[in-house]
Amino acid sequence: MDELLEAARRALADVDCNVGFAAAVLGGLPGGDLWVADDDGVPLAFHAVHPCGMSLAWGPALGAAADAVVRRVQGRVARGRGEWLQVDPRWHGLDWDGMLGAVPLAEADGAGREPGVVRRTRLNFSFDAAVFAALRADATGTVRRATEADFAWPGGTVPSDCWPDARTFLAQGGGWAAEVDGAPAALAFAAMTSGDDVEIGIETLPAFRRRGLARVACAALVEDLVASGRTPVWSCRADNVGSERLAGTLGFTVSRRLPYWEVRALPLT
Repeated sequence: MDELLEAARRALADVDCNVGFAAAVLGGLPGGDLWVADDDGVPLAFHAVHPCGMSLAWGPALGAAADAVVRRVQGRVARGRGEWLQVDPRWHGLDWDGMLGAVPLAEADGAGREPGVVRRTRLNFSFDAAVFAALRADATGTVRRATEADFAWPGGTVPSDCWPDARTFLAQGGGWAAEVDGAPAALAFAAMTSGDDVEIGIETLPAFRRRGLARVACAALVEDLVASGRTPVWSCRADNVGSERLAGTLGFTVSRRLPYWEVRALPLT
């Protein structure tokens, strides 16, 4: 198993996109799932699923193993496990839509029935510390470091989806919370780490949205990361206009637009 993990790490280093969630799985994140397609013990491709549902297929011979990867994904669907599948960009030329039975997002509403797989677009961003420094001054508000209580923060993008427990979250990730009159309002946190790269997650409580608090919390986190020599990483769905706009106010610019597939789980009976 150690040899397979090392092979997976070497192959992952050649993937030209944001792979922090896959690196976290290879690092032994509890709840993560790594699968290997091989030919007589020689690894051809890898498929890693993060506990939050993000997944990646990659490897030097992914083309030869694509059918096996698709069967793996379909088997997970049959067991009630969906995922957000990304593919090594070197293999985007394969007919993943056809193999997965995917419908492009623009056609999903007119498919006649709810599609099982929808092809979407994910944005990767680059970060400019100088631009951030120029924009940082007007992101002011009351913030504090994340605590163990913030591990249970409610919402769709939260620490409990990314880390096994509060202690690990604070030790390896952590974050900053914006407050209003002493009440927690927005949380920016380290969702995944890979070396010095830290992917940012953000969740604002419904009662406090559209008040600029996400920017306040994110600015504090980004400043903290830069000061400690780490690199903040941002990615989001192309249709998440709010996240893209927020990223732009913090020194991030879109660097890649990549397809990914929303694979919806079948209901268990």
